[in-house]
Amino acid sequence: MFCSICKKTTVNFSNNYGSDYAQNIRVRDGVVVCNSCYKEVNNIMNLIYKDKKDRSISYPEDTDWGKRWIEEMMKERDDFLGDLAVTFREGVHSDIQVKPGSGLAIPAHKFMLRLHLSLSEFNHEELKTFLEFLYRGNLAKEKFEKHFFSLSIAADKYVIPHLQKFCEQQLLNSLDSTNALKVLEISELCSNETLKLAALRSILQYKNEIFTSPYFEEFAKQNPHLMVDIKRAFMTPPSDKKI
Repeated sequence: MFCSICKKTTVNFSNNYGSDYAQNIRVRDGVVVCNSCYKEVNNIMNLIYKDKKDRSISYPEDTDWGKRWIEEMMKERDDFLGDLAVTFREGVHSDIQVKPGSGLAIPAHKFMLRLHLSLSEFNHEELKTFLEFLYRGNLAKEKFEKHFFSLSIAADKYVIPHLQKFCEQQLLNSLDSTNALKVLEISELCSNETLKLAALRSILQYKNEIFTSPYFEEFAKQNPHLMVDIKRAFMTPPSDKKI
């Protein structure tokens, strides 16, 4: 079998865990790796599990132990994500470079990404935002609003359910005259009927602002099929509207 990280080095078990085992494989938290990759994995795992090895949960009999257990689990999750966020932001023990379509490569970790990627559809800032979400599971509102188009397309392309749900919810909550056409494009590219229906309703609601905006003419030229959908939406009586 091959090393789980580099995918290049063949690792072998011997029947009695003899010399082959000692020289060729190392196991950390169920991950089988070659000796050359073990140090990288060990550094990351030690960072993730720091301060948790001796932690135990014990509550007096007269306390609401169920509630406190949930709170403790949530705190550990936050601590875990916080450690990962630091490794991403500061490049701690980074062992891989992820290349955007333009700009500098961004340091990351094989342990997280499992393979060397070249994501040419992103520019540098978009890729950094995408990786930040993978490490943290969340994004600041300002970052999402700036990169919502590329994030939504990436979530669909790479089948990342949490990011797909995150993008959909954020877009539904922020639909207005400034982004309705873009959201309609996203809905088409990602085959998302929920976003499509919401975007068309928003276009009807803000039709005066949208149809006089500088972007509308460019949108109409590039998306004639979506213009057909918009026209159909106008022709359907509001009480019977099924877009």
